[in-house]
Amino acid sequence: MRAVGSRGLLALGAAAVAVALAAAAAPAAEEFPTKPVTLILPVGAGGSHDLTARAMVGVIQQYLGRPVIVELRPGGGGAIGSNQVAKAKPDGYTLLFGGPGWSTALPAIEGRSVGPEGLMAVARVNYSPVVFEGKPDLPFKTLKEMIAWAKANPGKLLHGNTGPWGAGDMPMKQMMKEYGFQAQIVPFDGGGPALIALLGGHVMTSGLLTAQSLPHIQAGKIRPIAILDTKRHPDLPDVPTSVEGGVNVTYRLWRAVLAPKGTPRPVIEKLAAAIKKTTEDKTFIAAVRQLGDEPGYLGPDEFEKEWQHEYEIHKEMAREFKK
Repeated sequence: MRAVGSRGLLALGAAAVAVALAAAAAPAAEEFPTKPVTLILPVGAGGSHDLTARAMVGVIQQYLGRPVIVELRPGGGGAIGSNQVAKAKPDGYTLLFGGPGWSTALPAIEGRSVGPEGLMAVARVNYSPVVFEGKPDLPFKTLKEMIAWAKANPGKLLHGNTGPWGAGDMPMKQMMKEYGFQAQIVPFDGGGPALIALLGGHVMTSGLLTAQSLPHIQAGKIRPIAILDTKRHPDLPDVPTSVEGGVNVTYRLWRAVLAPKGTPRPVIEKLAAAIKKTTEDKTFIAAVRQLGDEPGYLGPDEFEKEWQHEYEIHKEMAREFKK
């Protein structure tokens, strides 16, 4: 019989520990959840992300079997709360309410906060389609006409952004790259200031959320050009999508539940199933539609793919516009 050396004993010992841990983790995942789940919201209270998260947790307990508690961890544009979740034990009890700012743009462009390299998708909860809109007296009515006008008038198109690489910034930069025109992008600290600038005639166009711009559209103070989505918005049924108009640029302000890397698949699936039922619940649907948003469930695999694709686009745009 061949003797086993010290290295062999160490290897056998490590293998035994791994087997024991896996055996212990399996029942834990099957029994999940046995206690309340904490959902970290990495931004302040009162905004659309907070209201959506609270609408979700108000419904999900009946489908998950345990309460989900929202915990505010604002700071660093969402980076502080995101980092906390990424470092948490991957057992499904500490989750992040993700959004494109702190979960895509910051990690892809600035190398801070945490994106798909440190977190994994549980499910997308809902999304806000962006309305690309402008002054009523614009010399163009469609995105294609805008592109043609901008090419004929280099640098004269004044576009208001809604924060670095946000809803009012990223789509315009994508169009500039894809269709070869120049625009002056005027920076604003959020959608509110950009909307005020658009209403005051200080910029010509911007990309804004439906809820904040709909009253001004209905009053005739601003004109919608396109919905930056693949389907029309129920509140603006006569406004074509960007894809319908032949411009393959979309942008959605999504909200999703994310988990630390390494969270067991059975736990992810239990959470995703509960979120799916929540997004189909009439109470949740009414709450998000009151915010001007749409329920938009995507499961872990589908949303992970979409999130990774968005992340890569942001990285590419950052390289392009930081030259």
